[in-house]
This record gives sequence, C-alpha cells and structure tokens, in this order.
Amino acid sequence: MKALYYTEAGKGAITEIPKPLCGDDQVIIEVKSASICKGVEVGHANNGTGLSTYPVIPGHEFAGVITEVGKNVTKLKVGDRVTADNTELCDDCYFCKQDKPLYCENFGSIGHNINGGFAEYVVVKKEKIFKIPDDMDFNTACMTEPVACCIHAMDRLNVQYGEVVVVVGGGPNGQILSQMLCHSNANKVFLIDKHPEKLALAEAHGAIGIQSDTSGELKHFKKIREMYPLGVDAVIDATGNAQSIADDFKLLKTGGRLLQYAVTHEGAIAPIDTMEFFLGEFTYYATKAQTHCFGRALDAMISGDVDVKSLVTSEYSLDDYFIALDKTINDRSQLKIVIHP
Repeated sequence: MKALYYTEAGKGAITEIPKPLCGDDQVIIEVKSASICKGVEVGHANNGTGLSTYPVIPGHEFAGVITEVGKNVTKLKVGDRVTADNTELCDDCYFCKQDKPLYCENFGSIGHNINGGFAEYVVVKKEKIFKIPDDMDFNTACMTEPVACCIHAMDRLNVQYGEVVVVVGGGPNGQILSQMLCHSNANKVFLIDKHPEKLALAEAHGAIGIQSDTSGELKHFKKIREMYPLGVDAVIDATGNAQSIADDFKLLKTGGRLLQYAVTHEGAIAPIDTMEFFLGEFTYYATKAQTHCFGRALDAMISGDVDVKSLVTSEYSLDDYFIALDKTINDRSQLKIVIHP
C-alpha cells in the first residue's frame, strides 16, 4: 500500500509498504480522509514530536471504511463508516490504576508511536472504533480527534455560568474552542486573532472577534479591558507562543485562570511577573491531547454545536502531502488541510 513513511524524524517519503495485517481483535480501515495537525506533522518533519518513535506512519486524525474485521470483532462489520480514537493505554501503570489514563506511563498514540492514517489502510483495535452517521462526510469525521482534544480542554477549564472567556489564537483549535464556549455556561466569548477572515469565521459561530495589534502595544487587550475593567474570568491560549502566554495574564481579573492549549517550542520560556501572579492569585494550567472523549466529540458535531466543515481550507492527495505540509506551515490563511490517501 501507499503510505507516508518516516524512517526517522525528518526523513519521510511517500512510499510503498506492506498492507497491515488484521489481528483477532482489530479492524482494517481504508482511509478516506486524514487531516494535518500542524504541530505534530511539523514535529515529524523536523526533530520528532516527543511522543513519536520511528519508523512510523503519521496521521492521528482520520476516517474511512472498514474493509476487514478480526474473528473476535462482533459489533463492527465490513462497510461500516468509522473514525478512531488514536490513544492506546496500558491499563496497568500507576496512572491508569488511579483512573488518570491520559497520564499513562506507556501511552500509545496512532500516528505518533503506532502507525497512523496517512496511508491507504490503517489497523486499529476494535474498542477504539466509532461509527459515524451516514450523512457525516469523511472530512468532518476525520476531525473528531481535535474536537475531542478541545472537549478535554473544556473539561479542564470548567466554565461557570456567566463567565467571560477569551480565546487567543484563531487557528483550527481556537475556532473549535470558541464554538464550544458559545454553547457553554459562558456569558461572552471573545476570539483574538490578526486575520480578519478568522475573526469572521468565529463571529459566524457566535464569538466576538477582536483583531490583534501587532505593534506590541496590546491595543486589543485594552479594548477588552474597556468593556471589563476588572478583567475576564478565563483565557485559553491557542497560539503556541510563549510571549503570548505571558501577555495573557494582563487580561485576567483577580482569581482568573489561564489555560494553555497549544504546545510551544521545546525550551520556550514565558516571562511571568511572579508578584503580579501572586497578588492576582491566578491559576495557570495546561491541557494536552485527550482520551475517552471521542463519543462526546461526535455528539457535538452531529448536534451542530461544533462545525468543522467550515475549517477545511484545502484538500490534497497523499502524493502531494509535502506540498500540503508546506502550505500548512507558510500560508497563514489555512486552517485544516485534508489528505485523501
């Protein structure tokens, strides 16, 4: 089969490799759509992702049709339209036994340290499969994973009734988060980004768009502070920029909280005024990945609370993967690029 295959970090190519074999408790999926996760795929193309092991086929956001089932698989059949939770857990380590599976010491992830969906076929354990409705297209279904990650972020943020929340960064995850916040307990939801088209997209789903000021004067913060002189209750930073994270504290009211959603570069330092942090009694915490959130993610997309179809800005064949990756990196107008193996 044809696949994107990395022999080691930074050394990937579209090549022919053997089709995976189906185990007794597994299914084979013919991949119809697989979307690019910028942070992860840039990692594979450079120094690795921190979670990755090689050789590996990347691609943790995918959907397709079952073409083969193992002998112990009874609830799925050939022809089922599906997506898959990419996480695999050991159920035996300290954290798994503490019911904290996301912290599993032997965390497995399809597309990181297990072969993934940038291929014609992928093999997945039966318990990780989720059927999708007949009227859900594969481009939508392949983005169940980022929606699930945003659900985990919402669980961490735990928005209280009437709160004002700001999302910084209008990329695909910032857009999903702002949509979820607009269907949450939040009273007002703001999204900050410098690109007018991204603000317009967020506004179409109920958020209030604020164009960021790139002069360094943070005029966009001043606009929000004029509306809320005491500050806002919570900020989600979806930029992956350490300086942005440090600046975000200027938006918070006393007792406010800042959730870092996006991964920063390794070694990046956010310069925080520790006295202001102390006096403000701020909370700063992070969210990474997800597990056991796929069902709710599908429900959010089926209900229409989350619209990911509007996030698809380009589509490419697997042969043109590296063109698509280059566009993801260098074209700031892009949100989600979908690959069709």
